[in-house]
Amino acid sequence: MKKDVLSIRQLGEETCWTLVQQAIGIPDSTVHTDFLSEKVFVLFFAQTSLPERLCISAAIRQMGGDIVYETDPTGEHWLHEMHEHQLDLLPIFNFYLNGIYLYGIPLTSFKGQDINLDFPTINAGSPDAHPAHALADIAYMVKANRYLSTIPCAWLGTPNGTLYSLIAASRWFPMTLRLHVPENSDTNALAQAMEDAPKVTLVDSIEEAVRDVKFLFVGSRVGIGYPRIKDWEISASVLQKADPQLGLFLAARPINCLPIERDLLSSKMSLLLQQSEYRLRIHKRILHYVFA
Repeated sequence: MKKDVLSIRQLGEETCWTLVQQAIGIPDSTVHTDFLSEKVFVLFFAQTSLPERLCISAAIRQMGGDIVYETDPTGEHWLHEMHEHQLDLLPIFNFYLNGIYLYGIPLTSFKGQDINLDFPTINAGSPDAHPAHALADIAYMVKANRYLSTIPCAWLGTPNGTLYSLIAASRWFPMTLRLHVPENSDTNALAQAMEDAPKVTLVDSIEEAVRDVKFLFVGSRVGIGYPRIKDWEISASVLQKADPQLGLFLAARPINCLPIERDLLSSKMSLLLQQSEYRLRIHKRILHYVFA
């Protein structure tokens, strides 16, 4: 049976836990195999993102697959065609492809589940869900917190697909999540995401959000105008009340992240390298999952 990977909710608790445990258990994240030999994937990117393209391409190539990359950052060509004629165009891809990665395309506009397609669709990141990022960061947290006691986490910045996926995952994984978001955030979407997520709370200040947290997700600055962005800068002084062993995750494209004090990104707090490794691990496990 064809399997898609679109959101945390769609995957379900058992599959999410399996992917996380298997990602942790990979002995060498960069090992090369022929598991995807003679399989071809298309990367449909509605916007450019070198980190996403690099990670996904590495996972597919290291497993023996081939890639076709297509992007349309202007939104004037194939993205419009896919929106208007999706039900007509998607079945044609059955002749050419073995899988599709989507990036930057809202799940609400994707109709692939309504069509009898032979190939899996993987959501590489959308405004409403980013399952790979959430599961990769959770895998690292679970590995670092081996006794599975509750992990206190915080989110700062504008909500995005990664946050919505973390909220969904909090129902099943040993983590709490405090959120401090800009006043102009989409409160309706956030409230809907937080339904039946008792371990997620909204707080009124950065100081309250970071108090005693073990992991901090530095989210998006989108929608925070100048000069207010200065109030959101992540600095050593802001993090004084966090856990002394605090880890910093980037939870948005680097160019869109809240400003971070330069020294922090080169300190032991920064988990950029670990994020890169565990995203590769998760993408490899996802590819095994959809084709096993």
